[in-house]
Amino acid sequence: MIIHILKLIRSRMGGSGWILAELLVVFVVIWFMTSYFLMMGKSWYEPVGYDLEGVYHAVLAVRPSNSPSFVTYEEGGDEAARDVERIVERLRGHADVEAVALSVSSLPYTLSWSGSRVTRDSVSVSVRLMTVSPDYFRVFGIRPASGESPERLGEALSGTREGRDRVISAELARRLYGTTDAIGADIYLHGDTLPGHVVAVTGPVRNDEFDRRKQCILFSLLDLRELNDLTQMQITFRLRPSVATAGYADRFLKAMKRQLMVGNFWVSEVRAYPDVRSSYLENSIESNAQRIVSALGLFLLTNVFLAVIGTFWFHVSRRRAELGLRMAMGSTRASILGLVMGEGLMLLTIATVPALLICVNLAWIDLMPPGLVESKVGCFLINSLLTWLILALIISLATWYPARKASSLEPADALRYDG
Repeated sequence: MIIHILKLIRSRMGGSGWILAELLVVFVVIWFMTSYFLMMGKSWYEPVGYDLEGVYHAVLAVRPSNSPSFVTYEEGGDEAARDVERIVERLRGHADVEAVALSVSSLPYTLSWSGSRVTRDSVSVSVRLMTVSPDYFRVFGIRPASGESPERLGEALSGTREGRDRVISAELARRLYGTTDAIGADIYLHGDTLPGHVVAVTGPVRNDEFDRRKQCILFSLLDLRELNDLTQMQITFRLRPSVATAGYADRFLKAMKRQLMVGNFWVSEVRAYPDVRSSYLENSIESNAQRIVSALGLFLLTNVFLAVIGTFWFHVSRRRAELGLRMAMGSTRASILGLVMGEGLMLLTIATVPALLICVNLAWIDLMPPGLVESKVGCFLINSLLTWLILALIISLATWYPARKASSLEPADALRYDG
């Protein structure tokens, strides 16, 4: 059957050539889109490294300078920092709160972050800088690469070496040292003359599900008194496991609002971090890009279906005399149906060969966005197989109706057509 179909295609190469060209172009486009959705799906289901259940963000606000109750702090003093610390202590003292963390430009699911470069010998790596208090790891459930409890990371980032202790992510450890077993190693932040000391290594951490690459992160200890602008302060806390979280943010703020007002600072809003995550993902550039690509993909698949059904309708109509002769010679309607559908699938398979050569170049010569296609043979083959199956399904559906119409003709009627 396969040999027979190949002979038929070869004998009608002039008519089949433009179908092959159409299928080649369509295969490459569908392959590209399949790659995109495969990589986005893979990225979405990989662990982000944060445990957000029961985590809340307390938004710190500052009294405007023209307010009658504005407090003028002594220049160079630490009274403002002490006021923020009082708010933190009141949060920490609440019966429902398990841990409270302070940070600057270090929250997940935000666009607020700072970066620099770290070096080791001749190796230089771009990193995200996270300035945090020790309880940050406990609040967000970040574990060491060795799998120990988050408390272990907080204990390591204790500042016993005059603020030169560093906790780094697993990806940064691999990039700099080739292993996650990097505790005790020296690390230089850009501009440092004295080395920092790696005291712990976290597991893989990413900013969000759309962040396709595991981040290189350097955690350092936060000192409130070194901050020039306390409005940059980010306060987060984790509830005890026994506390019900439904509607908790509103109840908590209503009960604690007056207690969380100290000096010029107060907590203006409390947001459940799962809500922060949902809002960020819903409005992210990647989410909007997914909607656009999905709409384009649906539009493209619809057009491919209509183009294929039109092509094969015309292709089958030109061959009605031939099909009538086959039925007159004893071919069954099922065999005619199988012949036409098989020819469509064979044309797809032939077009797949040059299309894959184009796809190989797209994947390996950096014509696609970084992280969209992994340079792994297995991933490439799975993506190519999925693309072939999608087009095979479309071709099967598109050729079934014209093939069925052709096979339903009586031989005498079909022979009247001048092919």
